[in-house]
Amino acid sequence: MRSSVPQANRIIFELPKNNAFMKYRSVITLRLFTGLAFFLLFSTAFAQPSGEVWTLKRCLEYARENNITVRQVQLNSMNAKYDLIQSRADLFPTLNASAGHNFYFGLSFDPTSLKLQDQRYQSSSFGASSRFIIFNGLSNYYQVMANSYTYKAAQQDFQQAVDDVSLNIIQLYMQVLFAQERLEIVKQQVDVLSQQVERTGMLYDAGVVTRGDFLSIQSQLATQEVTQVNGENSLATAKLNLIQALNLPGMSMDIIIEKPDLSQFEVKEMDPTLTAENVFNTAITIRPNIKGKEYRLLGAKRTLAVIRGGYYPSLAFTASISTAFSELRKANPIDPLSPTIPFFDQLQQNNSQQLSFGLTVPIFNGLQTRMAVQKSKISVKQAEFDLLNEQLTLRNTIQQAYTDARAAYKVYISNTKNLEALEESFNYAKEKFEAKVINAVEFNDASTRYFNARTELLIAQYDYIFKTKVLDFYRGETLEF
Repeated sequence: MRSSVPQANRIIFELPKNNAFMKYRSVITLRLFTGLAFFLLFSTAFAQPSGEVWTLKRCLEYARENNITVRQVQLNSMNAKYDLIQSRADLFPTLNASAGHNFYFGLSFDPTSLKLQDQRYQSSSFGASSRFIIFNGLSNYYQVMANSYTYKAAQQDFQQAVDDVSLNIIQLYMQVLFAQERLEIVKQQVDVLSQQVERTGMLYDAGVVTRGDFLSIQSQLATQEVTQVNGENSLATAKLNLIQALNLPGMSMDIIIEKPDLSQFEVKEMDPTLTAENVFNTAITIRPNIKGKEYRLLGAKRTLAVIRGGYYPSLAFTASISTAFSELRKANPIDPLSPTIPFFDQLQQNNSQQLSFGLTVPIFNGLQTRMAVQKSKISVKQAEFDLLNEQLTLRNTIQQAYTDARAAYKVYISNTKNLEALEESFNYAKEKFEAKVINAVEFNDASTRYFNARTELLIAQYDYIFKTKVLDFYRGETLEF
């Protein structure tokens, strides 16, 4: 069957397949695939989440495992652990072996024949030695105790880092929840105004309301739509802050979080028997930052004992064994043509053992030990002040948290009463506006005050929940909803 395409047009579609064209087509194809790859990459990176929901518990667990600060502090704890293991190993005797093979040229002393030799020959030597510190002022034992306290303090630092990250994650998590709730309130206000704009437009077309009223309600709707956009931006910023705190991989710009059932959280006045002093008395016994400072104080005292050990004599025991082989060791030392004594026979004949006790008595060493002791005493005082300062900081923090929680409850109660009054006022204004008793400006004023009151109540609710959770945190309770 013949094609219906004219011959002249067929030339356009049937391009010549020469080398230049094939090369050009390959370049275009490569660029198309490259562009497609970049498009897929960025569309994947910036796409909406795949439906994976993050609970608060999962956020906390992920942050503990992946937060850079927590992992760095964990490495410090591991270093302290290895220092402790090393100090314990220093209590045991040392044991070392040695072996050597020597080539001699020219004049040299042969220890096996006890003569100077001027010839080429080879020799081998073997040995082993052990040393044990019997007494050094108990410095080695105090060093174990000091490193043990340092390791315990490092473990508390790790737990403190985990707690700090957890508090930050909870705060960011609640900021996302609050931004979502606030956006929902704004959307509801936009929906209300949209309905009123539609109804007012119909009344305007019917000549019931003036053009000014119609334009006013449209302006109010436009203003609330801007507020909605700002709310969406605030929500995106809150999510981004949470993503960055979690240190999520890739270029994810969104996250879906689970909304806890806050209706189960009863907003009620705090137990009057719960005082800031009670919270402090509990926190001072369990908070890792306090326990870490206590361990560092104990470690500083043990370090002082280690340095004081330099005042005492040191007694050490040493044992060694050695042997050697030499090509010059002859069966008959007088006859140079006598055969060399066999290797293993020489090792047995040249065997030597030594046991020794060494006593070192410090007499004068430029006041090094005395000055080190004085500086160590200062370190102990600094550790005491660090502990006292940490306790004072904890007390001030708890007092502030307790005061903030009580104030947040009062604000919540006031906002609850205010919302109840403004809700009635809004419903009444809505009825009057629909009955054309009031204009759009008056209705918008009532609407704005009502929805602002809902927002203020939401802020007070989340503020009170977070601050009571902070108090629970200092009392050692689990951070969860």
